[in-house]
Amino acid sequence: MLKERIARNVSPRHVALAAVFTVALAGAGSAEAQQIHTLPGSSCQASGSAQDLYYSGVSVANRGNNTRSAVCPVERHSPTDPWQLIAVFVRDRHSSQNISCVAQARDLYGVAGSGWSETQSTSGEGDQMLSFNAPGAAIPDYGPYVVVCSLPPMEEVNQPSYISSVAIVEP
Repeated sequence: MLKERIARNVSPRHVALAAVFTVALAGAGSAEAQQIHTLPGSSCQASGSAQDLYYSGVSVANRGNNTRSAVCPVERHSPTDPWQLIAVFVRDRHSSQNISCVAQARDLYGVAGSGWSETQSTSGEGDQMLSFNAPGAAIPDYGPYVVVCSLPPMEEVNQPSYISSVAIVEP
């Protein structure tokens, strides 16, 4: 009973932030300092030629009747070293469709198929963190690095799915 009460008082957002900081602090004993950089979801841009997304001060949401995509830049401060974690914080409000994000690292020229990519999706509704761990393969130095997310349509009035922020943990 006590466990249930504690679990109800801890929000998923707090758990997700704790996970990001745990990864960052896990390497704190080494000589290198850990850096965490975050960008608001509103830094993401609509993908495609005629996509409408709703931008607030910190988030980007899909208020439309169709699935829409957003491209989120990932700013690297150590572009020749592998990252430890990229985390995308989202709220999925669709009952049957998930938010799906693809993290990509391409060569300097942005050539499709170059570099690395990984896909993660939400599981059900609610606040969630999609995490992309350090790639097992070499990634191109100096990017570009992006996360592209597919946001499901809005089912209920004023209840859109959205991206709230993107964080990267680097050595």
